[in-house]
Amino acid sequence: MSAYDSYIFDRKKQKIWTEGRCYTPAEIRQILLHTPAEYQAVMQEVCHFLTEWFDDSPCLQVQTSGSTGTPHLFSASKDCMMESARMTCSFLELHAGDTALLCMPLKYIGAKMMVVWALITGMNLIVRPPSGHPLSDVTVPLRFAAMVPFQVFNTLQIAREEARLKQIGILLIGGSPIDRALENTLALFPNRIYSTYGMTETLSHIALRPLNGELVDGSYTPFPTITLTTDADGCLQIHAPAISSTRIQTQDIVDLFPDNRFVIKGRKII
Repeated sequence: MSAYDSYIFDRKKQKIWTEGRCYTPAEIRQILLHTPAEYQAVMQEVCHFLTEWFDDSPCLQVQTSGSTGTPHLFSASKDCMMESARMTCSFLELHAGDTALLCMPLKYIGAKMMVVWALITGMNLIVRPPSGHPLSDVTVPLRFAAMVPFQVFNTLQIAREEARLKQIGILLIGGSPIDRALENTLALFPNRIYSTYGMTETLSHIALRPLNGELVDGSYTPFPTITLTTDADGCLQIHAPAISSTRIQTQDIVDLFPDNRFVIKGRKII
């Protein structure tokens, strides 16, 4: 049986694993009984999201970052969020029992999707408050984590945290551009590290760019179900019918190659 065949897309059958314990939708509030005092606030946010996830509404509200226009609340389909999660988890071969780190604000889509990735796969979620040093007290081996460049940069300044970063099996970095110096440092790391491309409207990323290993060439590769085009100004247009019923217009000027890979050249000035 493939990993995909084991993914759970029926919300009524999903459970959340965190810190090695499993909770059903009816047991969500019990998570707080096993949460140390210093993590109570962030776990309250997780419980709030899970309560919203498991209610009868087919959608939930997400705050956009403003990358495609003025920041606003966006109504995201839970089914589409699970389809986005399927693309990521299938590509990265994430499985039940893998340990994943949630260390970003749950206000935004990236953190929400980390919880959804855990829900469909059965990964064990380690939750830490958003901070500049997300690995400061994480001692368990991590198979998967997602961070913003600021967190990665700060982590590299502390030897023990840098060592923990190198032990993460798969690291996704997104949310803002990664500078060349940071890329050069990460190129020497032994684990799999990717820069992500996406936005709230795409329900997290739709393409990944390797930052180390043999496939480094500066280009993003979209997931197989994603089709890309450009407009008259060379700005990227995203066609992702499984996660959006409309074409998503970006302000990112790109070089788009025949095989659907692309390189970001800059931003259109509006």
